[in-house]
Amino acid sequence: MPALLFDFDGVIVHSEALHFAAIRDTFSACGMTFTEDTYYSRYVAYADRDLFPIIARDCGRELSPSELRAMLDDKWARFKALINTAGVHRFDATINLIREAHAQRITVALVTAAMRRDVDLILGALNILHCFTTIVTADDVPVSKPDPAPYALACSRLKLAPAECVALEDTPAGVTSALSAGCKVIAVCHTLPAHRLTHATRVVAASRDLTLADMLALTGPAASPR
Repeated sequence: MPALLFDFDGVIVHSEALHFAAIRDTFSACGMTFTEDTYYSRYVAYADRDLFPIIARDCGRELSPSELRAMLDDKWARFKALINTAGVHRFDATINLIREAHAQRITVALVTAAMRRDVDLILGALNILHCFTTIVTADDVPVSKPDPAPYALACSRLKLAPAECVALEDTPAGVTSALSAGCKVIAVCHTLPAHRLTHATRVVAASRDLTLADMLALTGPAASPR
């Protein structure tokens, strides 16, 4: 039985702008700055735990463990406040795919670089947490995307070969992570243009251009890049 593996931010919801604002303000409060262009070209798709030391080093700083913990907590508080005040854009087509797959008893998993608290906050409000057989977050792996560890763990938990799984992703790091684990990957251009995602098995403009049959077709042995 094949499985469908969904990324979270940029695939199910579009909260990346809120993450950027919360991270930017957290670093600004500590005297460090970076541009929005830098965020989307260099930092997007990393787990905060892995990303914050990278940003700090780019700003000429090294974070101590206590500084990292404090900044992660500060960012979470800022992000939660933005969610509560501004809300978050959702991709209804993706949510419909998830609900349809669950209704047809097709295995669905979530594989994300977000923290579990982010996932619970947002997907709980969307009432689709129950659709996922397993959820892999940054809390579950020592290193997150673009490393293959998150997707490898999801396949292991599902007791499926990666070739039986197709992932839906929106960033180069996410595509690389899933491909490196052995999964097929459909990339959606929700966050970045198609030319940044050409290493995926297939690239589509948006999840609204996909059907459940489209995704399942890539789990067969004859599937090939296009």
